[in-house]
Amino acid sequence: MAKHRVVVLGPDTDDPLIHERAEMADLDIEFVQEAPKSEGEAIEAVRGADAIMMRGGWGTEQVIRAAGDAQVLAVYSHGFNHIDVETATEMGIIVTNGAGMCAEEVSNQAVTMALALNRQLVQTTIHLRNVGDWERSLFQPIEPIDEQTLGIVGFGTIGRQVARKLGQGWRMETLVFDPYIEPWIIKEHGVEQVFEINELCERADYIIVVVPLNTETFHMIGEDQFDHMKKSAYYINVCRGSVTDEPALIEALRQGKIRGAGLDVFEQEPVDPGNPLLQMENVITAPHIAGMSTRSGWLARQRASQQVAAVLRGEWPSAGQNPEVTAKLEQKRRMPGSNGKISGHA
Repeated sequence: MAKHRVVVLGPDTDDPLIHERAEMADLDIEFVQEAPKSEGEAIEAVRGADAIMMRGGWGTEQVIRAAGDAQVLAVYSHGFNHIDVETATEMGIIVTNGAGMCAEEVSNQAVTMALALNRQLVQTTIHLRNVGDWERSLFQPIEPIDEQTLGIVGFGTIGRQVARKLGQGWRMETLVFDPYIEPWIIKEHGVEQVFEINELCERADYIIVVVPLNTETFHMIGEDQFDHMKKSAYYINVCRGSVTDEPALIEALRQGKIRGAGLDVFEQEPVDPGNPLLQMENVITAPHIAGMSTRSGWLARQRASQQVAAVLRGEWPSAGQNPEVTAKLEQKRRMPGSNGKISGHA
């Protein structure tokens, strides 16, 4: 009997798990693949698991409570807002994500949308295809992007890549709003930190949002922020739809409070075909595809596997997202029949 039982919840049960097996080759692992179709099936699947790897949903309170033996729950994605982290912490389960697995891809999507909006590429393509006339004045003014100001909301790994590409590459003056970032990071990247989000909204010509979705960031960009933006400003969201108050965005675009938007994400996904944002000529969209590439696909597996392997070896994972769980880990180790120790800094 294997020492560790790792349950992989995904869309199928015949995945070869090449990266997962490679990263945990030195451990005595039994991999169990499950493709639950209901919460009840997911609850049964995680019972007795030492580690849970989620390629899909089912991160609910009930499922997590059923995984009382689990040490770690790893998601393959960068976002983990579908996981009940509070319950996992209460249960003494470390939650990890795929931090860094798609930083280049998501930042590339943000940059691409900024450049496309600046040059009106989608709008001119649709106009020529559907109308055919050569009325270029419809797409004026086109401001030199190297004379524009970039505002980045959230300065984690992805935000820093956006700054590197648009700030250094396209020479945009760059503002950052992130109350949790260290001052030496700001200095290292040559950006200006602002401490009020509305100040960033007032000064930036392109506002790019790259924050995780949680109780603090839900609808952090709403009517008040759009009221502070320039009428010539573009708003770009490549993180999670609910970071934006979508009705407020729709109204801001209708009233001409901002010039346009680039959206990779929506509050409802898949997006309702009747969503007004899909019909607006000054909005470019994508089906939540920013993080996808051939590289990020395998890197997600590698990152998730590395996190699980670290915990099963008794180490703190590099992408641990609930450091407050350490207090619960002390209690868990003292329970009858428990053993092992998590070392390192949370």
